[in-house]
Amino acid sequence: MTSRARDIPADDRLAVEVRPLPTVTVVVVGEGVADSSPHDGVIAFVGAHCVVGPHWAGFVARSFQLDPDLAALTGPISRPGPLGAVVDGARRLLVSVLLARPPLSSTNWAVRASDWRSVSALVARDSPELGFGIAAAIHLGPERRIRFDPLMRAASTRRGGDGWHGVAALLAEANPLRRWRRRLAFVAHRRRQRSGGARPRERSRLVRAWRLWASRRPVTFTEKVRYKMLRDHRPLITTFADKAAVRNYVADRIGEGYLPVAYAISPDPRILLDTDLPDEFVLKPTHGSGAAFVVSHRASPATRLPTEDASWVYRHVLPAHADRAAMARLGARWLEQLFGQGPNREWAYGGVPRQLILEELLVGPDGGIPDDFKFFVFHGVCRYIQVDDGRFDRRTQDFYLPDWSHLPLSGGPPWADPPHEPPSGLAQMIRIAETLGADTDFVRVDLYHLDGRIVFGELTSYPAGGYSPFEPAGFDAEFGSHWTVPKKY
Repeated sequence: MTSRARDIPADDRLAVEVRPLPTVTVVVVGEGVADSSPHDGVIAFVGAHCVVGPHWAGFVARSFQLDPDLAALTGPISRPGPLGAVVDGARRLLVSVLLARPPLSSTNWAVRASDWRSVSALVARDSPELGFGIAAAIHLGPERRIRFDPLMRAASTRRGGDGWHGVAALLAEANPLRRWRRRLAFVAHRRRQRSGGARPRERSRLVRAWRLWASRRPVTFTEKVRYKMLRDHRPLITTFADKAAVRNYVADRIGEGYLPVAYAISPDPRILLDTDLPDEFVLKPTHGSGAAFVVSHRASPATRLPTEDASWVYRHVLPAHADRAAMARLGARWLEQLFGQGPNREWAYGGVPRQLILEELLVGPDGGIPDDFKFFVFHGVCRYIQVDDGRFDRRTQDFYLPDWSHLPLSGGPPWADPPHEPPSGLAQMIRIAETLGADTDFVRVDLYHLDGRIVFGELTSYPAGGYSPFEPAGFDAEFGSHWTVPKKY
């Protein structure tokens, strides 16, 4: 696709007082090359063979002004001949079914500049095969709203339908059921967002009252985690849950030298495209746990990035398989999701600003992913240490006392064979964990021991959401015996 850009001021008569009228930059499809896209306002695409009315740009501007959630707007194209409107309507209906959303006419549509910047490179890549409008509709994704407005009319001087080759390509590769499932799942997600982002029972006051009563006398560790989850609403707990804000907490307590290098932290997935990154790095969401993409040369050649429908996972991939644009789309899916289920569960995550963080890849002595040391700190004292090894391969898990006595406890994965030797910096790691956990009744402090360096991982107030497995079960009560929960936080 080639294009030429020029600015057309919006119709002043359509201005309103509520929001400023956006500037509409019209790009004529098929004439010249647009050197750059504007950073603000609206970009409107018109075919070189199309004619629009004098108030067309003003109508586009007012539509976006009055609907702040609107990402893209499209309209019909009048064509010569008695069957022009029928053919255009049939194509639009077919593509709507295949995409599970309104399609964009390649030569009569408009998009917010902020949304266009995040997908323009992907659209340019796929336009030759799918057509400009179809490629744009796909990459804008279900999270961005597209509206068809019959009043946004353009007249074409060319006979024939627009982009039927794109329809043929879409028929060959599309899975309409998958697109409809994703679309309906997003609609349900958006409804939950508007009502607090959680399922009804996780927002219900009646359910909360029952859980408060049922958990009033906790004994075991898992019972006390659920007790804390329902009652401890201090801002400190939200800070612990926030992978960005916790960095300041750690720096204040033990110094910045224990933090992993952060290349970028942003709510915009385009940081994957705009940040100068090394070959090896880690991408994580700041508002949850259990999701990360680790990019390193030690990954299995067979591993690929997940699909957007199953993005909340750990995945270890080679740099050659870590397409930045694909990772940006997956990061955008992370930002759509609520972690923690709602106010009656792991409520703290719901108060965390949704961002992405790009960090350095931490490497163990053997050049692979380092062991994860998890320190259970009760009232400022470390009582137990969990060691997880081989997260992306053959995972093992062991529990130790602070003197490195091995516990006959299983949390699911097998024990390491041979057993782990105590790290050379164990005493220092315990001091760091106790310093970071001194301000609360319980927190799990995750650290890494590298060659001559101790690095902070995360602070976890709710291990396994209050359902950690213990085998034998008696260890659940033993862990809980070190924890005296307050009646009121």
